[in-house]
Amino acid sequence: MNTNTSISNLHDSAIIIDGCAPILRDCDNSVFWIEGGATCALATLALHDDTRASTLDAIGRLYSQIKDRNDVTIALHSEDIIRVKKEGKFAIVLAFQSGAALDRNIDMIAIYYKLGVRSMNLAYNQAEAAADGCSEPRNGGLTLFGRKVIPEMNRVGMLLDLSHTGHQATMEAMDLSDAPVTFSHSNAKSLYDHPRNLADDQILRCVEKDGVIGLNGHPAFIKAGTAAPSLDDYIAHIETMVDKAGIDHVGIGLDFSHPPGHQMPPSRYAKLIGQGVFTTDTLPPPPWSYPIGDARCLADLTEALSRRGWREKDLRKLLGENFLRLFRAVWKSEN
Repeated sequence: MNTNTSISNLHDSAIIIDGCAPILRDCDNSVFWIEGGATCALATLALHDDTRASTLDAIGRLYSQIKDRNDVTIALHSEDIIRVKKEGKFAIVLAFQSGAALDRNIDMIAIYYKLGVRSMNLAYNQAEAAADGCSEPRNGGLTLFGRKVIPEMNRVGMLLDLSHTGHQATMEAMDLSDAPVTFSHSNAKSLYDHPRNLADDQILRCVEKDGVIGLNGHPAFIKAGTAAPSLDDYIAHIETMVDKAGIDHVGIGLDFSHPPGHQMPPSRYAKLIGQGVFTTDTLPPPPWSYPIGDARCLADLTEALSRRGWREKDLRKLLGENFLRLFRAVWKSEN
């Protein structure tokens, strides 16, 4: 058997879901995931510094971009992901990396769900209306507002994403949620003690909730002291998480923050540091070199894991089947 052909066939036939794709706020960037063989990715339509108005504008722009394309669709149901795979197309899931877009209004959760939003974080590193973020020193947990947000997300079928959220808040959120949850782009604190990475009790509680942890490909969260971690460094987080969580609870959340050939704009980096969202220690200044160069290079991960002896069924779970199972369990057709 030709091993290269076998790996290529596996990659081409697998459902591949990227749990975190910030630059897919611009649909034109979908070309990189399409070239990489991806089936679906979660596009960040709102961050901590977005408002209700800017978020609605972003959703409107994305729908406007997609209406004239026949290769990209917005996934509203898990079956949409299966369908686009069969049709050779690409699906975008609308997602928020913060609760700021709610503007402290619980009713907006159902409105955003009707507009196609299928996943939301409670906080982006700092304290927000619903919860403390992972860099907030007080580690204060959920707020009274946050304790209303989670049941409403459960009711409508919106996936609760706990990446960027503080340790205490994640534990309280998992206790409160009636549905499985995700850490869509988070790594193992046991390999790199970074505020964005997960302690063992968070990992184990997520498994108990039948959730999925997407391993983060951003260089800042993989290995201390380098802005250019290797693919082996990234795979170490994958295999560590598999050891801790089990193969049924891992995925990928590559967190590409800029298009190929570019870096995060200096003005954006300066704003994040100035706002205190990150420090120069928790997010070293660009340039960054991703271990998987960009979304066009997804097959490199499939090949590397295949050559390390990963079984095909386990690779398929990691690449997308676990996230697909999670979507099936959480998303609702009506609310």
